[in-house]
Amino acid sequence: MLNYLAVIFSVFVLLAGASNAQDSVLVGDVPLPADAAMSAPTEWSFSGVWVGKWNNRTNHILVVERLGNDAIADVIYAVGSDHNGRGNWLRRKAKIEGDALVFADDSFPVRYSFSASGRMRGVFGNNKRFAILERRELSKLLSSPDDDWFSIGRLEFLETDLVEDGSNIKLAVVTYRPDGVGPFPLAVIHHGSTGSGKFQILFRYVWSNDWFADLLNANGWIVAFPQRRGRGGSDGLYDEGFAEDRSHGYSPKAARSLPGAERALTDANAALAALRRRSDVDPGKALLGGVSRGGVVAIMQAGQNPQNFSGVINFVGGWVGEKWGEPTINPTLFKRIGSFGGVVLSIYGEEDKYYSIEHSRSNLAEMNALGVKSQLHVVKFPGYGKGHWAIAMPSLWEVVVSEYLKTID
Repeated sequence: MLNYLAVIFSVFVLLAGASNAQDSVLVGDVPLPADAAMSAPTEWSFSGVWVGKWNNRTNHILVVERLGNDAIADVIYAVGSDHNGRGNWLRRKAKIEGDALVFADDSFPVRYSFSASGRMRGVFGNNKRFAILERRELSKLLSSPDDDWFSIGRLEFLETDLVEDGSNIKLAVVTYRPDGVGPFPLAVIHHGSTGSGKFQILFRYVWSNDWFADLLNANGWIVAFPQRRGRGGSDGLYDEGFAEDRSHGYSPKAARSLPGAERALTDANAALAALRRRSDVDPGKALLGGVSRGGVVAIMQAGQNPQNFSGVINFVGGWVGEKWGEPTINPTLFKRIGSFGGVVLSIYGEEDKYYSIEHSRSNLAEMNALGVKSQLHVVKFPGYGKGHWAIAMPSLWEVVVSEYLKTID
């Protein structure tokens, strides 16, 4: 039950020494100084303009303008608007520390380094905010200043065999390709719910995770985040276990909730079939993953056709909150893993307001009773009651996921 509004932050918009709007040029919602220019040596790995998003939410541009003889760089740090106000920019000094570019001002703790994919990673503070950035050309950025520059993944639409009310259904998907021609092994990562299900505006949100995708890309996977019917721009009605009166949100009753899970699985299979038709996707086994309800979708999908999948990565998986839904719902769905022969890696956070560690252990025990190999990694997300947002802090799980990927067939 991932509440996507919970991962918005407001640290970056009130920046000391920032510009005023009169000497700025907007790229999407991110202002840049009109005199931005670059003279840093092109062979220097950090040179250029880097574009991405903090926490998959707030647009961000880093311009490395110059490199001095003392290995101190002149940089422009710019962010877009969030709920706290409009975007802004500032000029600062950054120094080289090993293989990282670090802001020289200790009061503004930002660090950049490179991932194995060749993209740049940004980390703010003590692992509080994360960004994946790609190098762009400044002239192209300014000549076509729209929001598309900030997306590391590519939003596409899949032609599926789904039909609803006599119309063919297209499903939105965000794809991330590794370098090379391919074909690449496929990783499919499923989104969660919208919390209570009462706020239709959240249905429009397109969910993906740049850091998770970049880690998978670095290990050779092409990564797809399909958006199920009625979510993230996909066609059709979003109808995954709602109450009879949809204004009441998701139903706690098994009689309505379990058919909603089946509908989600139908969409997941339709997206998978369409993705397998791509020329850059290897026809071999795929990797599955998901967050919250998406973790359950991945488990069900792996159990339905176990021979087609090499592994499952389950982030805080569950279908209904343990204190709200009928107690048979979650165990019933975890049993759907069936005879899957791979390993299920599950990552859960302490103080999850939907699923306690004890409840999640009991759900995983349903899989273990079927002989399924299972690994559980429990993390502590800073802040009271924040455990359900574990995927938002890669430092908590990147090492264990990287080790898991080494074992995948």
